[in-house]
Amino acid sequence: MTVSRRSIVAVLSAVALGASAARASAAPCDSLTSLSLPKEIIVTSAQVVAAGAFTLPAPPAGNAPNFRDVPEFCRVTATAKPSGDSNIGIEVWLPAAGWNGKFQPVGNGLWGGAFNYAGLANMVRAGYATAGSDTGHSGAGASFALGHPEKLKDFAYRAFHESMIVARAAVPAFYGKQPSLSLVDQCGGAGRTALAEVQRYPEEFDVIAASGLDTESTRHAMGQLWVWQAAHKTPQSAIPAAKLPALHQAALDACDANDGLKDGVIGDPLHCKFDPGVIECKGADGPTCLTSAQVETARTVYTPVTNPRTKKVLFGPLLPGGELGWGQQTGDQPFSYGTDLFRYLVFKDPTWHPAQRPVDFDKDAAVADSAENQIVNVDPDLSKFITRGGKLLFVGGWADGAIAPASNTDYYEAVVKTVGAKARDAVRLFMVPDMGHCPAAPNAANGYAIDTLGLVEQWRTTGKAPDSIIVSHRTNGVEDRKMLVCKYPEVAVYNGSGDPKAPASFSCRAR
Repeated sequence: MTVSRRSIVAVLSAVALGASAARASAAPCDSLTSLSLPKEIIVTSAQVVAAGAFTLPAPPAGNAPNFRDVPEFCRVTATAKPSGDSNIGIEVWLPAAGWNGKFQPVGNGLWGGAFNYAGLANMVRAGYATAGSDTGHSGAGASFALGHPEKLKDFAYRAFHESMIVARAAVPAFYGKQPSLSLVDQCGGAGRTALAEVQRYPEEFDVIAASGLDTESTRHAMGQLWVWQAAHKTPQSAIPAAKLPALHQAALDACDANDGLKDGVIGDPLHCKFDPGVIECKGADGPTCLTSAQVETARTVYTPVTNPRTKKVLFGPLLPGGELGWGQQTGDQPFSYGTDLFRYLVFKDPTWHPAQRPVDFDKDAAVADSAENQIVNVDPDLSKFITRGGKLLFVGGWADGAIAPASNTDYYEAVVKTVGAKARDAVRLFMVPDMGHCPAAPNAANGYAIDTLGLVEQWRTTGKAPDSIIVSHRTNGVEDRKMLVCKYPEVAVYNGSGDPKAPASFSCRAR
């Protein structure tokens, strides 16, 4: 078919007119200082940042992220004061060109206290409109919460919501239209905050991918101190880091083949029956055996956090197969998140340390669980979010050494039980064998790479919930295996033949 020059000109003119109309309906960046917002929020600046020109407001404590390849964007800054003791910093970043039509905010890990500028930059690089906050305070740790209950609320959920209010006004004002998709793809505390948001505001997002769930912050803090106190009950209780590979190998010897293949990975740690006593030293202490005190420590670590009086299980244990990551919780000092929670929220004593005053998992646990100390503890009733078509993808690591894997399985089971039949096509959990706290990025050089973002976007587009996913593992940038991971509670079992590093050699089965 022949197309005339006149037709081509007409088409180009129509495109140009359409582009002009779109630009005319949008607002320039500097006009976003006049956004219509609740009175507790003040926009402090709105300006275009040239490509590669962004610099951090203050020198970083460590190595600075590279912003030279960040394209031009409109940067909106704001301050929110939802209470008399609040001072929340907010930033919204809007790509000046190449917007993919979607909105994806970033969150903060641990106790927050700073903007996640690296995350904001990554979103703009990928074409997303994005937003974030400093969680309402400055500095690492939980000292900000001592005597400041309103700041604790800001950290828990209000700061994220206030940043969403600014973003929801800025995005359509700048682009002239609403985003076609609003989603979250975060791990740990950032995922917890997103779930707390949709619990309160179910219309806020369309899909959420949350990994390494932290939905019971007080309980996971108990878990970290349970492990540390077991490892430091006496000077003889500590398991040196050099012995962890021997303990790990003993767990593999007991359970590696339970999925039909001995490949250095325990595929179903929940059903692994392993007693660390099998490597108790028969004679003198050595690097490949555990003393009797160390065996007791390992048995406690594999045991759920339990109230000694009522015998109620408070939180799940670390599991066989994850021993190489135990050092995060069994080292010389306890994991800082748990220590800070008890130091500043429960005991309200900046000098507290479990070595001098161990946690009582009856009385102290009750104080930790009290309403004033609840950071989030996300309600599993997400039925309103699911009813309006929301999708939830949870991903956890069976070898998580920061938060016990039960943080993922317990919450997933609670959501399914609460929501009922609607959860069948709206909620999925994938537990990855041998993976730690968070998945590696899809292009990461080391670890288990999972394209969680691609999974939730495909799910939203096709309407079909994934029943299994393929996970890649890389070492020093080289992919050395692909793994079939089945929707929880199913597990991948070797078919008996085929390449042990190929997903096609495995099938999903109920256990």
